[in-house]
Amino acid sequence: MNDAPQNNYLNGQPPTWCPGCSYFAVLAALTECFGERGFSPDGVCVISGIGCSSRLPLFLNTHGMHTLHGRPLPAAIGARLARPDIPAVVTAGDGDLLSIGAAHFVHAARKNFDVTVICLDNRMYAMTKNQASPTSPVGYKGTTTPYGKLSAPLNIAELAIGSGASMVSRCCAYDKDHVKKMIDAAMNHRGFSLVEVIAPCRTFGDQRKDIMERLYDLQAEGHQADDKESALLAAARVYDSDGDATAGIPVGIVWKRDDMPCFDDQVKLVEAECGGKYSSVDDILDELRPENVNRRR
Repeated sequence: MNDAPQNNYLNGQPPTWCPGCSYFAVLAALTECFGERGFSPDGVCVISGIGCSSRLPLFLNTHGMHTLHGRPLPAAIGARLARPDIPAVVTAGDGDLLSIGAAHFVHAARKNFDVTVICLDNRMYAMTKNQASPTSPVGYKGTTTPYGKLSAPLNIAELAIGSGASMVSRCCAYDKDHVKKMIDAAMNHRGFSLVEVIAPCRTFGDQRKDIMERLYDLQAEGHQADDKESALLAAARVYDSDGDATAGIPVGIVWKRDDMPCFDDQVKLVEAECGGKYSSVDDILDELRPENVNRRR
């Protein structure tokens, strides 16, 4: 097992998640995906914010950054634009992406940056001992909401589609092979791709032992992922969104459009229009220096 390709991406640091945490399956799915794609450890970059899920890059032997709370996307965008030859993958939780990082998420999706975002959604801040998060349901009793959460939950799949992401998928951490399949599909896509991973917390949350029985595959049902109305209807059906705790939860590719312009490609068009006028950032800065600006007036 130690010679398996996916182990090339592990640095030997033991994960610090709780025993039985669903994030172990996501780590395995991600490294197996890297191995099957033939990445060298220095041929991919994994970036995170703060939280249980954001510890993931700490266990990898790849390029990576453990950034500030809510800030993995700006770092990933910078890394991707600076080194377009290296894929950028963000691993973050629902609190990281949808609370302090919500504005970054919306605008990264809107501009359709070419990054893969894996949201490990456990519907709480688990690392800070069970605080309600943006995806926690109304009435959720956490350490900071002892009488129940008052606000409605955010749906990250709906938010991503509405903001302009060009690919959105959903899977459950209890099915590692499907998680790997969704990550691989996201990395094959050019543009902003979200992989929403339903990842119940074993320590503080409802383990949802029945959740696997509720999942159904969108592609097997003939879902048209390029139809926005159908995509939004599928995105809306998650957990108890309809008040039915036994309702089916669709997984698979929820939304995908290959004809939406990617920000990275638009940058190349602008560079082409410049006609090679600038060969480096220093050339641009030189032109903007006061003495040069005044000379052109």
